[in-house]
Amino acid sequence: MRNVPLRRRALAAAVAGLASVAADAQQIEEIVVTAQQREQTLQEVPIAVSAFSDGFMEQANVDDVRGLVALSPGFNGATEDSFSDAMAMRGISTNDFGVGGDPSVAIFMDGVWQGRNGGVQTSYFDIQRAEVVKGPQGTLFGRNAIAGAVSVFTNKPTEEFEGKVQLGVAQYDKREATGTINVPLTDNLYFRGSVYGLSEDGWLENQQGGEDFGFHERSAARAALRYVDERTDATLTLNYEDREQNSSIYWNPEAGLPEDQVNSDLRGRDAIDEGEIFSATANISVNLSDQYTLTSITGFKTFNFFYLEDYDASPERVNNYLQDSKVDYLSQEIRINFDDGGDFVWFAGASLYREDIDNLASALYDEDALCRAISRTDAEDFDGEVSGCADPGFWLDYWEADEAPTAEELAINKREDTFNLVKSSGWAAFADATWSATSQLDLMLGARYTVDKKEMDMRIPDSGGWLGNNFNYEFAVPEWISADDEWSAFTPRIAANFALNEEISLYANAARGYKTGGFATFGVDLAGVDDDGIAMPGSTPMQFDPETVQSFEAGVKSKLLNNSLQANLAIYQYTYEDLQFVYFDNGSQLVENLGEAGGRGAEFDLRYLPNERLDFFFTLSYMDTEITNDDDIRGKACDESGCKGKSLPFSPELSTAFIATYRHPLDAGELLFSLEQIGQSKQYSDIDNIELVAQKAWQETNLRLGYHASADWKLTLWVENLFEEQYFERGWANADVNNQWGYGLVNTQVWPSKPRTAGMDFTMQF
Repeated sequence: MRNVPLRRRALAAAVAGLASVAADAQQIEEIVVTAQQREQTLQEVPIAVSAFSDGFMEQANVDDVRGLVALSPGFNGATEDSFSDAMAMRGISTNDFGVGGDPSVAIFMDGVWQGRNGGVQTSYFDIQRAEVVKGPQGTLFGRNAIAGAVSVFTNKPTEEFEGKVQLGVAQYDKREATGTINVPLTDNLYFRGSVYGLSEDGWLENQQGGEDFGFHERSAARAALRYVDERTDATLTLNYEDREQNSSIYWNPEAGLPEDQVNSDLRGRDAIDEGEIFSATANISVNLSDQYTLTSITGFKTFNFFYLEDYDASPERVNNYLQDSKVDYLSQEIRINFDDGGDFVWFAGASLYREDIDNLASALYDEDALCRAISRTDAEDFDGEVSGCADPGFWLDYWEADEAPTAEELAINKREDTFNLVKSSGWAAFADATWSATSQLDLMLGARYTVDKKEMDMRIPDSGGWLGNNFNYEFAVPEWISADDEWSAFTPRIAANFALNEEISLYANAARGYKTGGFATFGVDLAGVDDDGIAMPGSTPMQFDPETVQSFEAGVKSKLLNNSLQANLAIYQYTYEDLQFVYFDNGSQLVENLGEAGGRGAEFDLRYLPNERLDFFFTLSYMDTEITNDDDIRGKACDESGCKGKSLPFSPELSTAFIATYRHPLDAGELLFSLEQIGQSKQYSDIDNIELVAQKAWQETNLRLGYHASADWKLTLWVENLFEEQYFERGWANADVNNQWGYGLVNTQVWPSKPRTAGMDFTMQF
C-alpha cells in the first residue's frame, strides 16, 4: 500500500483538529495558509510563517500592517505615516522613500501586490487572516519580495446570511465603527459588504500652538460578489479608502525639548498625510479536472497621495518636504495547480504588471532661514552664526558685503520642485514542485524568472529667488531628461520538510532573492553644467543596480500535548549584496548600491493552552546584522571612517511579544482578561549607527478586559501603553555623528510613543 504523503496527513489532522475543538477546549485551532500557493497547514510549510486569524487580530487590535509588525518575530519598522521605508524583515529594508525604487517588504491583499508609499498601508477590517512570511520570497511571491512578504486575505462572501457591527471609543475623542453584512442572493451568488470609519484627535503638543499632532480620519468600504458552482469559485472585490492623518513629526534631540513636545512651523493638520485609494480584484478558481485547478488573479489599484512635513524639526521654514503622487497599477497572474492525491504536486504560472507614477516632490523653505541653519550645521565654512543670506559672514571670501542680496530679493516659502514620471512593467514565469519521497519526507524545488523594465523622466525647474536651486540641487533641468533600463533575474529555491512523527517536523530551505534596479528620485548623472546653471545635454536620471540576497533557513515546527502547545523555531543566515541605500549630499537624497551585508538570527514563537481558561502567546527574535563591505559608499552613505562592521538599520538584536489571556466562564458567557507585553532592544536607524538617532530599548504593556456573551455580543475595555513608556519609532540621520554637515538639517527622531490611552469596544454578530 502506498504511503500517505506528509501533506495529506497534515491536512487531515487539521480537519480532525477543527472538528474536535468543541469537544476539547485545549486544542489550538489550526490555521490553513497559502504561503506556497496552495492550502497547507503551518506544520508542513518549510518556511518561517507567522499566521494570524481574524479573531486573534481583532483581540490584539490589529487595524493595519503596523499591528502585524509587533506580533511577528523578525519583522520591525512600524511607522505612523504612510511610508513603508522603515519596514524590515530580518534587517532587510529599503530607506528609499522616492518613487524610482521599490519596497523590500512586499505586501499583498487577496493575492495582489499593494504598492508603495501612500497606498500600501490600508485599513484592516473584515479580514479573514494574515500571513507574514520571512526571508526572500521571490520564487513564491515575486514582485521584489527580497525581505519577505505580508499576505492578507479579506473575508469572502458565503452562503449564509450574517452580519457584524463593531463600535469603539477611546481617549483623544476616538470614534471607530465597522459594519458588515453577508447576503446569499441565489444558490450560487453571494454578496458581502463592509464599511469602516475612524476619527481621532491628536495628542502630541506643538510648542508653536495649534491642534495637537496625531489625528486620524479614515473612511473605507469594501464590496464583494462571489459566484460558486461545482467547478468555479469566482470573487470580485472592490475596495475604497479615504485617509487623512498627520505626516511624520520630527524631534530634535539637541533642542532641549521634552520627549512629548515638538517645535514645528507646520501646525495641526497643515502637517498632512492624505490618500485616496481604489482597488478592484478578481480571483477566479476553476477545477479543470480532479487533478488540475486553474487560478486567475487580476488586480487594479489607483491612488492619489499628498504629503507635507516639517523635515527640519524647527520653528523656522528650513525644509518642509512635499510629495504629490498619482499611481496606477495593473497586474495579472495565471496559475495551474496539479494534485492527484499522489506523491507529486506542482504549480506553474506566469504574471505581468504595469505601474505608472506621476510624482512631484518639493523642498519648501525661506532663503534666510536656510542660510541661518546652514551656518549652524556647517559652521567651519562660516564666520559664526549669521542673521541671514545677506550677512557677509555667510559668504566669507566669496563676495563683498555690497554684493549681498537685499531683503526684497530673498524668497519666502520658496519651492524647489522635482517632477518624475515613472513607467514600470515586467513579467515573470514560475514553477514549484513537491515530491513526497517517503511518508515522512517532502522535497521541494521551485524557480522564478523575472524581467523588469523601468523608464524615468525627470524635470527640475529653476526655483528662482536669490539662491536659485540650492537645496536639492545646484543646477536646473528645465527640459525633461529620461533614462530607461531592463533587468532580469533567476530566483530558485530548494526546500525539504521531514516529519519526525505526527507532532514534530524539521525543515530547511535555501533561496535567492532579487529586487529590481531603478532610478534616484532626486539624483542626476550630469554631463556638465553650463554658465547659467543649466544641466547640459546628455544628463540623465541617476541609476542604481538591482540587489540580491542568498538565504539559508532551517527550523523545527511542533504540535505537542494533543495540539494544546505549538512551538516553532527558525534559524537563518543570509548574504546581502548591492543594498540600495539613500544618502544625503548637500541636502539632496541620492541612492547608491551598498557593497555587502550579512545577517543571521533565530526566531521562536509559541502558543500554549494549558487548560480551557488560559492562553499564552510568545515570540522572540534574535538578530545579528553586519555591513561587510562598504567600498562603494565610504564617504557618501557612510562617513569617511566607513561603516564596515556596523549593523543594518531597523535590526534590533532582540524583539519580543507576549500575550497572556485568562477566560472565566459565566452562565451566559465568559469574562476575558488579557495582558500584552511587546518590546525590543536598542535599534539603529542608519548605517553609520549614529547614537543620536538610535532608539533605546523599550517595553510597552497593554491590558484588555472583556465580557463575551453567549448571544454573540461582546464588550471590551482596554488600556494601551499602561506605564507610559517613552520611545521613538525611528530616527533620521541627516548629519554626521557630531550633528554637523547636514546643510541646514540635523539628526532627528520621529514620532514619540503615544501616551497611555484607554478605550472601549463593542461587537455584535447576527
